[in-house]
Amino acid sequence: MNIKDLLKEDSIILNSNAKDKNEAIHEMVEKHFQCGHIKDKFIFEKAILEREKISSTGVGNLIAIPHAQSETVCYPSLVAMVNKNGIDYEALDQKPVSLFFMIAVPKDGGSQHLQILAQLCQMLMEEDIVKQLINSQDEQEFIHLLFQNMDTMKDHNVVQNNIDLVAVTACPTGIAHTYMAEKALIEKAKEMNISIKVETNGASGIQHKLTKEDIENAKCVIVAADKKVEMERFQNKYVIQVPVTKAIDHTEELLKNALQQKAEIYHGKELYKESNEKGTRKIYQHLMNGISQIIPILMISGILMSLIPYLQNMDVDQEYLTIMYYIASLAINIAIPITSAFIGDSIAGKQGFVVSLISSIFLINVQGNIIEGILVGFIGGYLALGLSHLFSYLPKDLQSLTPNLFVPIIGTTILSFLIYMLAPYFIDYVSLLNQNLDSIVVVIIGAILGMMMSIDLGGPINKIAYTIGIIGIFTGRYDMMSAVMLAGMMPPLIICLTMLTSKVFDQEDKQKKWSCLLNGLCFVSEVAIPYMKKYKSAVKYPCIIASSIAGALSMYFQCGQAFPHGGIWTIFLINNPIYFISSLMISLIIGTLLIVIMNKLKLKA
Repeated sequence: MNIKDLLKEDSIILNSNAKDKNEAIHEMVEKHFQCGHIKDKFIFEKAILEREKISSTGVGNLIAIPHAQSETVCYPSLVAMVNKNGIDYEALDQKPVSLFFMIAVPKDGGSQHLQILAQLCQMLMEEDIVKQLINSQDEQEFIHLLFQNMDTMKDHNVVQNNIDLVAVTACPTGIAHTYMAEKALIEKAKEMNISIKVETNGASGIQHKLTKEDIENAKCVIVAADKKVEMERFQNKYVIQVPVTKAIDHTEELLKNALQQKAEIYHGKELYKESNEKGTRKIYQHLMNGISQIIPILMISGILMSLIPYLQNMDVDQEYLTIMYYIASLAINIAIPITSAFIGDSIAGKQGFVVSLISSIFLINVQGNIIEGILVGFIGGYLALGLSHLFSYLPKDLQSLTPNLFVPIIGTTILSFLIYMLAPYFIDYVSLLNQNLDSIVVVIIGAILGMMMSIDLGGPINKIAYTIGIIGIFTGRYDMMSAVMLAGMMPPLIICLTMLTSKVFDQEDKQKKWSCLLNGLCFVSEVAIPYMKKYKSAVKYPCIIASSIAGALSMYFQCGQAFPHGGIWTIFLINNPIYFISSLMISLIIGTLLIVIMNKLKLKA
């Protein structure tokens, strides 16, 4: 769906006189009605206002994007409006809004409004284009500026016939590193006069997918990924495989090596074996491929489990509570097999997936836990890989049976028998982790987890701490996950507060303060990486210390949560929420003060 098809000159209001939010909404709804986009303006306006009750669509940077799905909408459509005086729209940054886009989508339009919303947000990232749009003299100029910027965006990720390099970026969560790596590669390539096309494997799916022609014409392929990506398409091409952070931190070096074809030629799984990448790195990739798949599952389980006590106090029918408990228990039970299956898939494809999945289902029936599930995933994957190699010596007529018959049956049988034999020796992690620990031990554990979360934001150490937090969820040690999440929120929040209260950061950096605030509250810590790189120890060490304090305080006060994400937005489902907020504030103030002090000491030195 293209915005060019949705926005016409007659659906633009350039000189709005609306005095407040409701008047602005009413004026845009009226325009939708005049243009024939909607049948009933009253029904649609009600839908818009209902959406605003959930949260304001004032996204900040002078922009608001109200949107709604309704049965009265004839077809996907868009209205743009400019109010040069600005309106208090309860925007995220608390600033007046001057540029509005109202999206209307039919009730059965699925995720169309999200697609339009995503396009608009990407198009309006640059502050200059926003100001130019607000100052447009007429509708033609407005459309020209908007679509010109849209075309520039398309050109941002090269679509030329003669592409020098192609790349794929991916991280376990697909939230931050994936797109930071894309941006770094494209900007540095432009600076070096290199044409490049970058495919992103993010949370919203695959974007800018590489075509067969793109790959054939490229001199080299860069795979900057911390999880499994589709590799078979790169047969017989020069391929460089690196962690996603290397594309962010060592972009120029990476591009030079790729341009000079300082890489191995990819022949199926042979490159992965011959790669200079350390074995520990491979293990980390496989592990993250499994862990990343269960985050939404654990969210479902954790939130439902947290809600049940509240609903019991509200005298909700026991039958409904039983259903909720069943769903939550089912989610937590399937999480172990899914983790195992995707680790196996990362190692050996669908054969590893099947062997690890079936074996781990047997595992949970003999009281195995997440740690054993992870081990089953690795053993199942490498067992399937070994069997596949072994059966490659069979006559060609029989080799066709290998992936669907020989490997799954033999691999599952061997691994299930191994699990049965070792089951009596499984460690009872639940009892082990839930024993009464001394307060000092609890504080030390929290401090270590907190420190690990900030050492390499989104990197291996960070992800190990996060994995430990997830293990805590499976074993009923919910305070570890709480410590991990609170510590992970610290760096961007500290940077935001420092921007608001001191002169440490320059004006260009301070423009991103609200982005730091929002990401920090959402438990997305990677947004702090550019500031740690730019200001180095003056920012990095205060963030590490504050995160360590946050983790220690959280565990000391027995804050706990049964879900692996959500940030501040799940505060009411956290055990001891007052202490959680108190720990956050204390650590936040300490971290901010440390940045200010270190900056002054640096200046004196």
